Amino acid sequence: MYETLEGSAIRLRKAKDGDFESMLRHVWSDPDVYRWMLYQPTLTREDAIARCQRSIQYQKDHFAYFVALKETDEAIGLCAIREWEPGRFEESGICIGTAYQGRGFGKELLGLLLDLAFQKLDAKDFRYGYFRENVRSGRLAEHFGFRFDRTYEMVRPWDGRLKTIDSCILSREDYFRRRQGLSSPAGRA
Repeated sequence: MYETLEGSAIRLRKAKDGDFESMLRHVWSDPDVYRWMLYQPTLTREDAIARCQRSIQYQKDHFAYFVALKETDEAIGLCAIREWEPGRFEESGICIGTAYQGRGFGKELLGLLLDLAFQKLDAKDFRYGYFRENVRSGRLAEHFGFRFDRTYEMVRPWDGRLKTIDSCILSREDYFRRRQGLSSPAGRA
């Protein structure tokens, strides 16, 4: 299993015991982060310790990571992908702490996940979904050439809010075509 994925400014790595502090501070308790996520906020130190332990266990058998700054190894986000059908992958959570947004880390993070899926796991395609009102996430999908696939609604489990999800997809062919610089963006998400 791919334990670490290295980028230029970030690394995607497995969680460590001490990560609970930075994850609580930067991600799990930040309302500007969890408003875009399906997960329930974590607000106390005790809950963060327990959540970090659950993350460590979960990450052992899944393509799930904490996002850490390469310079300091401080955890500032999380991400995961899953294979929902043979050769077909989807993101199953991507976030960067508010204090670290707008610095290109989201692009680097998604680029690393796409590399994992297409280059290492031989994916046929990759699905990316986001809450419709999350404009930044939509722009990120557009940047990588995802094509709009469908819209659906779901009730977020922890607060009962109805959310509209825009789902888009990137094919293997489009991924490699874009990497080779042979085409312009494949379409708007």
